[in-house]
Amino acid sequence: MNGKRVGAMLLSGLLIVSMLGGCASGQITEDMIPAVTDLRADETAAEASAIGLAMNKSYVAELTRLDGDNTQVAVVDEKEVPVVLKATSVDKDLKVKIVNERNGKVITGTAFEVSVTDSAKKTSSYTDSDKDGIIYIKSMTPGKCTISMKASGSYAAPADITTEVKANIDYKVVDITDEIKSESEINVAKEDSNTNGNADAGTAQVLTDTVEYVESSKTEVKEEVKTQKKDAWGQLVYSKLQKDDFGNDMYAKIISEPSAYHKDGNGDNKCDRCGADLTPAHTHVYDQQVVTKEATCTEPGTYEMRCAADNAVGSTGEIPALGHVDTNPADGICDRCKTQLSQPSTPDGEGGENSGSSGDGADTGTGETGGNTGDGTTTGGTENQGSAPAEQNLEGTSSADVLTVGMRVLKAASSEVIVYDTTSAPVYDTSSEPVYDITYEVTGYKYTGWQTIDGATYYFDKDGNKVTGSQVIQGIQYNFSDEGVRSGTIGIDVSKYQRNINWQKVKNAGINFVIIRCGYRGYGSGVLVQDPMFASHITGAKAAGLRVGIYFFSQAISEAEAVEEASMAVKLANQYGINMPIAIDSEYAAGGAGRADGLSKSERTKITIAFCNTVANAGYKPMVYASKNWFSEHLSVSQFPSSYRIWVAHYAATCGYTGRYDIWQNTSKGSVDGVSGNVDMNISSI
Repeated sequence: MNGKRVGAMLLSGLLIVSMLGGCASGQITEDMIPAVTDLRADETAAEASAIGLAMNKSYVAELTRLDGDNTQVAVVDEKEVPVVLKATSVDKDLKVKIVNERNGKVITGTAFEVSVTDSAKKTSSYTDSDKDGIIYIKSMTPGKCTISMKASGSYAAPADITTEVKANIDYKVVDITDEIKSESEINVAKEDSNTNGNADAGTAQVLTDTVEYVESSKTEVKEEVKTQKKDAWGQLVYSKLQKDDFGNDMYAKIISEPSAYHKDGNGDNKCDRCGADLTPAHTHVYDQQVVTKEATCTEPGTYEMRCAADNAVGSTGEIPALGHVDTNPADGICDRCKTQLSQPSTPDGEGGENSGSSGDGADTGTGETGGNTGDGTTTGGTENQGSAPAEQNLEGTSSADVLTVGMRVLKAASSEVIVYDTTSAPVYDTSSEPVYDITYEVTGYKYTGWQTIDGATYYFDKDGNKVTGSQVIQGIQYNFSDEGVRSGTIGIDVSKYQRNINWQKVKNAGINFVIIRCGYRGYGSGVLVQDPMFASHITGAKAAGLRVGIYFFSQAISEAEAVEEASMAVKLANQYGINMPIAIDSEYAAGGAGRADGLSKSERTKITIAFCNTVANAGYKPMVYASKNWFSEHLSVSQFPSSYRIWVAHYAATCGYTGRYDIWQNTSKGSVDGVSGNVDMNISSI
């Protein structure tokens, strides 16, 4: 076991030596880590593997696992990183890039050697002495050339490539994707100067506000709208109803009323107001006797005296009982009802003791009921005999008949007051107060702060009044027409030095556009770097509805480098989309210590033209940014085509640049809601 542990320690030591030898640059890259393929327990094999690792400087890891009495060494097979060659040419030059095929990035940390055979069949060797993965060759012979590279360490020899060395610059976008770095990959302090604003543009003035700054707001102005109500019948509603002669509320439909109020305008015998029957009264003649109950021998009957015209009942009376009739005394039975009246008579004709007849056979009626005379005729009682009684008698009349009579009486009677159907339409007193529905109608808006209305920009003070004339707001001077319309289009330019921007607040503050730094070329090494805030800025600004342009801080020292810078800007513009120009920022870097700070006026002009022409050929509008003095002293503006936009920085109350310009950066100490700290302000005519 101890022998194996010693072997493992030796292996670890060899591994450390291998790492130090293979990483002389101080960087350990992903492509230097090999793949683990198997585990061997055999000590001899482990020792051989360790020796192999020590000899191969590209390996940076070896797994040693101690497990009890067994030591297993992870043996890592040699695996070469796939490499591809890429090349570009702008103007009699050649840039060769050694690229990791897996991640598309240039490989750093190794001094690669390439051979180039030019169009004249002359072969030359070049070494990447600064180990940045790029070999730049000037003064190449135009035409086709072949490039090859030897294997180096774990990097396999890539396939040869053939490319064209251009005889003249054509200002076309080149592929620089694999060259763009993030700030995490560089020493920022040696590549990007920490500046905000243009030091050559003068001293930014801080003006005293003439109008108090207020937040942008939009408040509805409402006006009370009174509309007279309408009821369910479509009538305008008033607070009171009309009163009738009896002091009662009036309604359209009348149920009943005193007869004095009846009206029959069409002669149909019906009241036009309440529908009462106005037919003239009828005089009854009760001359028709109608028997309602027949009289019997022992029970009286009844009768009614009726009017023949309408069958109305005038009076009732009683019909006396008829009494028994026995024409055959021998049988003692009533001829009419067959009632046994007495015992049959004896043969000699003498009646029995209970005979109900007189000796002469006549039945005499007594009392009020009448009876039979001796000759068989019926005699009436002393009352109700013969004709109908003179007075009405309702005894025996049915309840339905009584109700009918009562209804007739009620209908014929006059009401003491007018009775209305209160579910019908009310009758309003139009002299009373109308009843209104109250609503509120938006008649306009009260604005404060910056507002864009129908494409024009205004500033409203705290009382909602448009400001006019020349005014200073948040330290910036603006000009407004008599109608309050701000002249010019106001924008800002930002970079990584402005963070956590609230773009909606910026929009609401009256800002129309923003120009964002997309990247820069390092003033030390010349590396291409994307601004770390670019993606966030352009995404937020576009989402807020601002117009967007971009600029690139140039440190190009040749036209070829200017084409590369333009190519990077175009690539990012294509990725995110813009609707304003792409500008080249031409100024000193790092206080004059930048790699491009020593360029002549002629060289800088050519570089600027190369950048702008490349942008124009990619379909975008090019623009040149510089200070007022820089345009005069470091650039020959007369050589710029009129299609180039000019963006001049001059920090003053009025722009002192006498040449044509499209955007004026008038201060670096602007204050805009949504941006912390100072920000560059710009007035544009674009």
